[in-house]
Amino acid sequence: MPAPGETDAVLAFLSRGIAGAEAYTFLRLNREKLPGGCFWCAFEGGAVHSVVYNNGDRTVTVAPGVDPYPGLTLMRLTGPLPAPDARTVPLTNADAPEVYRAMSGSEILSPDDESRCADRMRAMRDGLASGFGVKEKGRLVSFAFITARNETSALLGDVYTLPSYRGRGYAAACVLACAAAADREVYLLCEKPLTGFYEKLGFAAVGKNLE
Repeated sequence: MPAPGETDAVLAFLSRGIAGAEAYTFLRLNREKLPGGCFWCAFEGGAVHSVVYNNGDRTVTVAPGVDPYPGLTLMRLTGPLPAPDARTVPLTNADAPEVYRAMSGSEILSPDDESRCADRMRAMRDGLASGFGVKEKGRLVSFAFITARNETSALLGDVYTLPSYRGRGYAAACVLACAAAADREVYLLCEKPLTGFYEKLGFAAVGKNLE
């Protein structure tokens, strides 16, 4: 059985707005640090949503046999980082509601988005997440986040640019700003049509066994 301190630390980490495939990926990337035996991942409300074995051979999410990577490619940053792009700025908790309004396409957040926003704000406050964005005339038009991290690895996600501002290199600038600030191995999950975009930024696909 895991020591209570180890259990609490990982559960606290995962409760900060990261779940599903991202949570599973983070555990797989760090499986050598996990306690012996199986590790139960508790999420919102204390409900157990998945069971991950520390040898990385099995996951159960909602139902046995669910693929944690449906249509997604795991990638790792392997190339050198370019010089910082002056267009990017660090994001703060004050930016979080605008992030979720942009991703939802609505000025009024749903209860689920409000909950995710609160989780992200707690994660940023506690140093478990951070983001960079591009603003034009005070409006946040593009952003990317490190959604989870520990001392050796970081997981990048929530990369988004408003449709009318695409094609200007903003998303690339935000992704690379996050990677530089992470100062550790950076991974991300992306849809297969986007792998070419990330390859141009220095990312390479990683096998699902994460070896």
